[in-house]
Amino acid sequence: MNWSKFWHALLNVADKYYMIAGVAFLVFYVVLRNRVSWRKIQPRYPAAADYRRELLFSTVSIVIFSLPPLILLHNDSLRPHTTYYASIARHGWVYFFAAFPLMFLMHDTYFYWMHRLIHHPTLFRLFHLVHHRSVNPSPWSAYAFHPLEAFAESLIFVVFLFTIPINYWHLFIFFLLSLAYNVYGHLGFELYPAGFQRHPLGRWVNTSVCHNQHHRHFKGNYGLYFLFWDRMMGTLREDYDAAFSEVHTRSKSRRKATVRTGLLVLGVVVGVVSGAHAQAGAAGPGKADAILGIWQTHGDKPAKIQIYLSAGRYYGKIISLRDPLENGRPVVDKNNPDVAKRGQPVIGLVLLTGFTFDSDEWNDGHIYDPESGKTYSCILTLKDANTLKVRGYVGISMFGRTEVWTRAN
Repeated sequence: MNWSKFWHALLNVADKYYMIAGVAFLVFYVVLRNRVSWRKIQPRYPAAADYRRELLFSTVSIVIFSLPPLILLHNDSLRPHTTYYASIARHGWVYFFAAFPLMFLMHDTYFYWMHRLIHHPTLFRLFHLVHHRSVNPSPWSAYAFHPLEAFAESLIFVVFLFTIPINYWHLFIFFLLSLAYNVYGHLGFELYPAGFQRHPLGRWVNTSVCHNQHHRHFKGNYGLYFLFWDRMMGTLREDYDAAFSEVHTRSKSRRKATVRTGLLVLGVVVGVVSGAHAQAGAAGPGKADAILGIWQTHGDKPAKIQIYLSAGRYYGKIISLRDPLENGRPVVDKNNPDVAKRGQPVIGLVLLTGFTFDSDEWNDGHIYDPESGKTYSCILTLKDANTLKVRGYVGISMFGRTEVWTRAN
């Protein structure tokens, strides 16, 4: 295992969880405890032992949640077979933004049916009992899963990477918002305003009261973000509306201040985490010019390729061949689809064109194959300083071929 990549994947999950859940806990359960306790969905507070248990299982869940990114995105042999793409330009901004509602609907559907499955008596004690020991949930309950349930929860990451095109920012923004909403669902306080559960839109949205009922009664209210499936399948608790209204009728004079405080806290936390990761994401894990230099290909007709920078993009040209002659004459580009170019020498031919650097790969470029005369889309990634993976493909990167080049003198 590459431990540096493991710690990177682990910290990428842990820092967001401890910051968002930690700040929510600090604000509602410590700093403002006496001022907002009247608004707590279940009036009593969990015991210290409950918090310790939740933190322990949450930490184990974080380790498990870090494994799919490590296995699929930090593994050069598997990542090319996923739908992950580095450059937003590949699918455009319209798809980039349209993917988010699709991801939330996919996750909500996956969670609802997985959640109902592990509530089956045969599976409940093995998978889900640990999470339901938080009968009166706190922000630390958000990730307090048995390892088996944590594994089942983590599979949504795999679903995304093998169904729809996914960019780094899709994953970062989606899982950040997902975590924030998960913490809100377990917060123990309701942040939505009175009457929200009866609003034409609000009636389809899951709330903290709704999920708190699930923890308290162990039955009904199985959704994650929405109530589409609960309403369609008849699993929404009949006393949900009354429970939501009861929380808001305890003291109307103080309701608005508490809601504003809660929303402001979550907004600040999400903003801080987003800003920190935006800077990290913009910097990228490697330097763009690390690809520059001379590379040796390996195959039936080895060659040396010089990769260079021109007008902000990366190109590669053939500078030498192991067998530079054919029938006593210099090898020419005889299969070029442009007849006028079939007499040009292969040495000096530019076969890598127009690459840009994005995060940890060079993409949006093309590779030309002199043997077939065909041009393919291409992604270049550095396995290490002296090993370059070159993947040519048609359409999507899942269907292509990868070659390994090594740095030459």
